[in-house]
Amino acid sequence: MELYQLKTLVTVAEERHLTRAAEKMHASQPSLSNHIRALEREFETRLFVRTPKGMELTHAGRRLLPKAREVLAAAESFGNEARLLSDELVGDVRIGLNTDAEYLRIVQLLGDLGERHPRITLQFFQSSSGQILDALRQGRLDAGFVFGSFSSKDLDSRHLEQTVYYAACSEEWAQEVRDGDLSDLAALPWIQTAKDCPCQSLLDRILAARGLKAETTVQVDGDEVTKVLVAAGRGVGVLRRDEAEAAGRIGSRIYCHEVEGLEIPLSLAYGRRRDEDPVLRAVIEAVERVWNPELKQSFTS
Repeated sequence: MELYQLKTLVTVAEERHLTRAAEKMHASQPSLSNHIRALEREFETRLFVRTPKGMELTHAGRRLLPKAREVLAAAESFGNEARLLSDELVGDVRIGLNTDAEYLRIVQLLGDLGERHPRITLQFFQSSSGQILDALRQGRLDAGFVFGSFSSKDLDSRHLEQTVYYAACSEEWAQEVRDGDLSDLAALPWIQTAKDCPCQSLLDRILAARGLKAETTVQVDGDEVTKVLVAAGRGVGVLRRDEAEAAGRIGSRIYCHEVEGLEIPLSLAYGRRRDEDPVLRAVIEAVERVWNPELKQSFTS
């Protein structure tokens, strides 16, 4: 019996489908089938049956599943304790970035970790908040920056700040935006971001509470496109102040109009209880130090 076979047992039991389990484990379906068959041969016990709804545990499988989880948890605890006893923390951490690296203070993060834990390697992947949360649940990322609030039984997070957004437009629209109310603002041409963007969803809710809806002229996927179109005077877009300033360097000067309530939390999300891994814990602490320099210690031992 191998630990990877027990991990397959647990993952297939949770996903109830070989394809989804294979995707989550970054393995092929035949490999997972071989793991299960090897366990069944070794213990002469059938663990799963195939049904129209997917892979179902047998009575024996249901009895053994909690034991498999206990063994995997014990192995993880052993590894964490061994790493703590080492002179240096060593490991790779995969982090999802939901916006530009400058805003997320990635250079400062690398500097902090380089001084304290030079043998921890960070791997960065650019994505959206929603996709980062999905990747965390599937085990494809270890941590990720996300905008917006979320509730999840398998994810935890550390709040970093409340990020303020503005209705941004080029100077040719500035007077109209400055003198109008929210209904006048909604009637202007808008550059709308993807529906799964937390900031866009928040703006839609703010307008809907007043019985309003933004007049969308173009829909884009990504802050960079929004900046370019706002700078070109193609409409009003939702941008942070630093993004609006960057847009102003692309084209005409940008005016930022404050919309009450248009702010969302920025957090670092990760798998629940993953902070027990000393390598990931060190990264979480470094992120918190970078965002709150006065913070001396984020976790107690």
